[in-house]
Amino acid sequence: MLRLGKVLRLTPEETERFQTISGDQTTPKSVEEYNKALLKTAEHYQLLAAQEGSADAELLARLAEGELIQTEPKFKSRPDPCEQ
Repeated sequence: MLRLGKVLRLTPEETERFQTISGDQTTPKSVEEYNKALLKTAEHYQLLAAQEGSADAELLARLAEGELIQTEPKFKSRPDPCEQ
């Protein structure tokens, strides 16, 4: 995967994985398109899991959520040494 600003280029393997998970046969051109498609997929499976009590649907929702691209770095907050 190559990200240049908001532009996204996926390898053939990543494209296949995206298409398999999302069910979308197009290739996203930006991080926003990629995340939007995966969030839509995750929401669909979460709804299905809630309606049917399906563990498989819940797993698929978590799989889609796990593929999301973080657009902002995650920072772990350190405990304040003065508060200890």
